Amino acid sequence: MSIYGATANTQLEDIIRKSEEGEANGAVIYQTLALLAREQGFTEEAQIFSEIANMESHHSGFYAAMNAKYPKDFWDIVKSIQQAEENADSRMPETIAKVRALGTEEAIAAAEGMELICSQERYHGEILKQLIARHERNQLQEEKNNCESGALSEDNVKTPEKNEQKNASEVKVYVCKVCGYEHVGSLDDEPDDYVCPLCHKGKEYFVEKV
Repeated sequence: MSIYGATANTQLEDIIRKSEEGEANGAVIYQTLALLAREQGFTEEAQIFSEIANMESHHSGFYAAMNAKYPKDFWDIVKSIQQAEENADSRMPETIAKVRALGTEEAIAAAEGMELICSQERYHGEILKQLIARHERNQLQEEKNNCESGALSEDNVKTPEKNEQKNASEVKVYVCKVCGYEHVGSLDDEPDDYVCPLCHKGKEYFVEKV
């Protein structure tokens, strides 16, 4: 049974939100402890801290789902995250170079670690791209199966060609200037208090994608 939205729009929403934020902060703390312990040769302790961090991260996600923090139909978020991960190369190299230019041993080591992170971000982008492609193939196959069984008329079947025509002529896309999340469809259809599902900024932070 789903927990999604169990406390959304209830008197418990704020309490659960604070729990989510506390667990997310705990995950950061434990991962930092794991890194420091590993650097100082405390291998077993580092592993324990890392495992606790993963649990804390899971707890945070659990509470976020309880409050319906992100849309249940999550594929639009996956697509936005994929783009951000894939574009790591355009964001990170300049910062890495500035860190390395600080010249200290710590800064040089940090820059090398950031380069590894950058490569991991690109890998995440590729994995997410594969997941999205598989999901879209499955959707198309399901629609074809429904069509063949008579569940859908020919006019209701969404083919890639029809989707492209619709996207080009009818569907508007708005991009959050803060995090890059893409909202498909007119923002006028959303309530005045609509916020970005990723960074929680309001409508005024969105611009139409051209």
